[in-house]
Amino acid sequence: MKRLLVLIAIMFAAMLGLSWEALGQGRAGVRAGGVAVGPGGGAVAGRRAGGAVAGPFGAAAGGAQSRTVVTPGGATVKYGAAGGAATGPLGGVRAGGVRGAQVTTASGQTYTRATRGGAAVGPGGGVAAGRRSGAAVSGPLGAAAGVRGGVAVRQ
Repeated sequence: MKRLLVLIAIMFAAMLGLSWEALGQGRAGVRAGGVAVGPGGGAVAGRRAGGAVAGPFGAAAGGAQSRTVVTPGGATVKYGAAGGAATGPLGGVRAGGVRGAQVTTASGQTYTRATRGGAAVGPGGGVAAGRRSGAAVSGPLGAAAGVRGGVAVRQ
């Protein structure tokens, strides 16, 4: 009797492993990057990556990129961004992202700014969204920073 139950359990597990949901899943991705140097002494380097996945219970996709630029005068600019979105099995959707930049002059002064935001829509039609950003400055005589808030909406 125990052997029969074990055999049935193994057959049931094998059938679940071959179900259509498992076969209906997909995945994709990409990565790229590079470096370049200009004739005047400037340089740039960057990379980009992204991917997506889909299955029986929803789908998601996202990506990111970053870049650094050095000017011939010695200033450095760095910036990057990342974002993504996902959908659930009942139709709800969520998306969001962040981005930022930092500039450093040849004399050592720095300016930085970052922003993030997102939105969500529920299966019943309710909406929520928000955004927040901040900036900072520093130099030989001191530093300053500030943040600006966001807004949320519900319908």
